[in-house]
Amino acid sequence: MPKGIVLGLIVVGALLVAFVGYSVLVKPQKAKALALQKQTAEKQATLDQYRSEAASAKSNVAPKIRVADVYRLARAMPATEDMPDILIELDDVARSAGIQLDSISPSTASAGNGFQSVPITLSFNADYYSVTDFLYRLRTLVAVRHGQLEASGRLFSIDTVSLSPSGTKLSVSLKVETYIYGGTPAPAVVLPPVSTDTTSTDTTSASAERGTP
Repeated sequence: MPKGIVLGLIVVGALLVAFVGYSVLVKPQKAKALALQKQTAEKQATLDQYRSEAASAKSNVAPKIRVADVYRLARAMPATEDMPDILIELDDVARSAGIQLDSISPSTASAGNGFQSVPITLSFNADYYSVTDFLYRLRTLVAVRHGQLEASGRLFSIDTVSLSPSGTKLSVSLKVETYIYGGTPAPAVVLPPVSTDTTSTDTTSASAERGTP
């Protein structure tokens, strides 16, 4: 065959191979790339919309969440001791567990790092299940669930639990601590010594009236 025809056939064959390769390999991949690019743009637009809505919602509810958190924190760790309220709360929790407290003995508050702790010793008689129920109720007065503080009462931590048999029940001595938000405890009030000058004066006056030297 003439060289011109051979070269022409080679060129045609090369073009045919290039066309088939483009049609089979390149074109489908290009279509996929365009489809992926379109989907990416749509997803990005949706993501931008979600971010905008989330930012708007956050700006609207942030003050409410902040106020609620402060309220729950103040309930769990008040800024004042309020011992009558502590005693009432402990008695209510005990009654909910079916326990009658025999004695509640609070101790002097001690200073911590930005808070004060108040030790309290409780004494009562109860069966094992009532004791565990009481401890569970104390521990769940304040909890963190899904990253959010929940407080239905003051924060109590359990230090020691002493159990001893007492008939069909257990004699329990329980030491807990509750907390006060703030610095050092208030200093104890020291009463001034009672003066005896009045007594001496009265004694001298009475002696003078009786003629005693």
